[in-house]
Formats: sequence, structure tokens, C-alpha cells
Amino acid sequence: NRLCALPLDHLLETMRILPAEPVADAPSFVTGLSIIRGAPVPVIDLAALLGDSGEATRLILVAVGERRVAVAVAAVIGVQRLDPETFAATPPLLQLARAELIDSIGVRDAQLLLVLRASRLLPEDLWDKLELARA
Repeated sequence: NRLCALPLDHLLETMRILPAEPVADAPSFVTGLSIIRGAPVPVIDLAALLGDSGEATRLILVAVGERRVAVAVAAVIGVQRLDPETFAATPPLLQLARAELIDSIGVRDAQLLLVLRASRLLPEDLWDKLELARA
């Protein structure tokens, strides 16, 4: 139900939804690990991460340094250049909620657009836990 964007330099590809094996004690927004290009990759449900609900139909494979994470989304609208002047810093009230996840807020076609920080989609301690689950 929310329009989100990620910087293009972090995106590797989009694909259909793949099966995911659950990971014990993972947060509710982590659907599990999927095998993508022969390697286990954590899958997160973006709607659940943002406190929303919805059915995911696509995965976006995101690179965070050497790490990879698949983001399950309802739809992929496409790739486009967005004017940086249409974005503002995260408002103070929102900073209290998910400051680590949201980089800036803008408007696209009269709809609120959240620009996400790819490096913050998964907290560091969760990366460590998922690394252990893959071993």
C-alpha cells in the first residue's frame, strides 16, 4: 500500500517469488532464505517491514556490499530518475519510528514516496543470525 524506492546502484534484478525456508526466531518481516543463483539469500517482506500488509508478487534482489537480500514486494513499477529536489529529509516524527530504514520522503504522481536505505533493510545482528542459519 506504500510506494517505495531504492537507489538503483543497489539493485541487481527483479524476479518472480521463490520458495523460502523459514529461519527460527527471525522477525515476522523475514520470510526465510531462498536459493537465488545457487546461494541462500534472506527474503524480507517489505510490507511487513513497514508495518503494512499485502501479497508479494515479485522479488527485488538487492546488493548490500558483498551481501544480498531479496525484498518481496507487491509490484515493481519500473526504473526512473527522480528529481532530488522533490525529496525532503525524514520529518522528525517519522525519525522516531524507522529512521534507520527511510532515507528521504518525496511525492510521485501525487502519492507519497519513501526512499529506503538498502544498507538498513536488515539490522546487523540479524545479518549475523542469518549467516549462521546458512552454515
